[in-house]
Amino acid sequence: MRILLTGAGGLLGTAVTAAAGARGWTCTPLPRPALPDAPGALAARLAEGWDLLIHAAANTNVEACETDPSACYRDNLLLTELIATATARAGTKLLFVSSTGVYGDAQATPWREYDAVAPTTHHHRSKVLAEQCVLAAAAGNLVVRTGWLFGGPPANPKNFVARRLDEARAVLAAGTVMASNAQQRGVPCYSADIAGRMLDLAAGGLAGVFNCVNGGSASRHEYVQAIVDAAGLALAVQPSAAASFRRVAKVSDNEMAENWKAAMLGWPAMPDWRTSLAGYVLSELDEYAGQIRREQANHGTD
Repeated sequence: MRILLTGAGGLLGTAVTAAAGARGWTCTPLPRPALPDAPGALAARLAEGWDLLIHAAANTNVEACETDPSACYRDNLLLTELIATATARAGTKLLFVSSTGVYGDAQATPWREYDAVAPTTHHHRSKVLAEQCVLAAAAGNLVVRTGWLFGGPPANPKNFVARRLDEARAVLAAGTVMASNAQQRGVPCYSADIAGRMLDLAAGGLAGVFNCVNGGSASRHEYVQAIVDAAGLALAVQPSAAASFRRVAKVSDNEMAENWKAAMLGWPAMPDWRTSLAGYVLSELDEYAGQIRREQANHGTD
């Protein structure tokens, strides 16, 4: 399979590239074109002949999207509309990466694909509008809604797990308190697991909307505590209310979801997020976590 990929340098993009390579598939980055040049540039690139375009690039700064909605809709809606139009004209299947945050806050149980969407932020509204463009452009297109992504190189500024270990390191050195939101719930999702399932869905000829998340769910607090525990750090993360973080974006307290459609079609369950998190920390962050543990031990003997 020959794949074009936007957002190739992101957490999910790097995982998609690795997963495609492991299957012997070609996965080529598609840099973002300047908007005035996008229709022609996309048409020329797609004329080379591709089986699939995965659109994983997005403006993911939920807070900034609230303060600059024009940039949010430019990045997440307009560009997606141009890509959907170009792929439809070229006859190339399109897989669009969306978010479980689009469902809103109308219920407290995990979302299924048949639940209505009611986004509470500009970011998530832009994703819903983009989903509609993708699905309307061609019957074979696919929308994947995923959750709280983790994985990738530790140096990536958006690596949530590595950044929480940075925070834990600073807290342990200063003897202060680490706190996390105990109110919002979602599904931590390992980028490698999500990338593999996305490729399976696309290769299986499926279309429409699919939730694509790991098994289980967690509050932000439970998630951060699990990160600290997986790193072997003796640190109790304190639970806090959502209001204490003074966010501009009114994100839903419920971003939990389950892979209902995949289960109905007989697909195997995705790995539990805790299992994938432990494996990721051990394989990618063990050296850094060990350094923090040694520092913690030294502080205890000072």
